[in-house]
Amino acid sequence: MKHHLLRLILPLTRLPGVGGLFLRLAMSLTGPYKARRLLVNRSGRSFISPRADIHCRHLQVGQRVFVDDHVTIYSHPDGGEVVIGDQASIQRYTILEMIRGGSIRIGRESHIQSSCHLTAALGNIIIGDHVQLAPRCALYPYQHGISDLETPIARQPIISKGDIVIEDDVWLGVGVIVMDGVTIGRGAVIGAGAVVTTDIPAYAIAVGVPAQVVGDRRTLAV
Repeated sequence: MKHHLLRLILPLTRLPGVGGLFLRLAMSLTGPYKARRLLVNRSGRSFISPRADIHCRHLQVGQRVFVDDHVTIYSHPDGGEVVIGDQASIQRYTILEMIRGGSIRIGRESHIQSSCHLTAALGNIIIGDHVQLAPRCALYPYQHGISDLETPIARQPIISKGDIVIEDDVWLGVGVIVMDGVTIGRGAVIGAGAVVTTDIPAYAIAVGVPAQVVGDRRTLAV
C-alpha cells in the first residue's frame, strides 16, 4: 500500500506551488533517515530534503543524488562552487562550507555519512568516485597562521599548502581528519581517528596521529 501511494504521489512533487506539500507527504511515507533513499530509487531523481540548509549560488547536483535533513551547504560571498556527482549521498548534520575561493567536488556514488565537516578555504576539496567518509570526518585544506605572537590567532591570515585530493575508492574511518595539501591515493583505507598530514599512497592502510602507513591492501588479496 505504501509503495502504491508513493507511485501516485511522487509525480505530484514536481507541480509548481504545491510540489513541496506532496514531497513532505512522500517523506512521511518512507520513514526517517536512510529510509528516505527510497524516494531516489522510486523516482529516479535527486532528493534534496526541504530541511537541508542550502545557501550556495554555484551548486551542481547530478542524477539520483541524496541530500538528507539538516545538511548545510554554505558558500560565503567569495566561496567557490559545489559539484555533487551522480548517485552520491550526504547524510544529516554534515556541513559543506566554501570561502576564499575554495570549492568542493564530490564524485559519483560517493557517500558522506553524518556530522562530517568539509571546509574549503583557499584550497579545494576534491573527492573521487566511490569514496566513503564515515561519520565525523573533517577535511580542511587550510590552517590558521600562528607566527605573529602579538596578534591573536583568530586575526592572523589563514594559509594553505594546497588542495585536498581523495582519489577513487578511498575509505575514511570514523573521525578521520585530513589536512591541507594531502592526496590520498586510490583504494587507500584510513583507520578511525587518524590525522592525515602527508600523502598516502594508493591501496595503503594508514592509522594513527599523524597517520602512518601500516599495510597494503594488495598483500591482503587472495
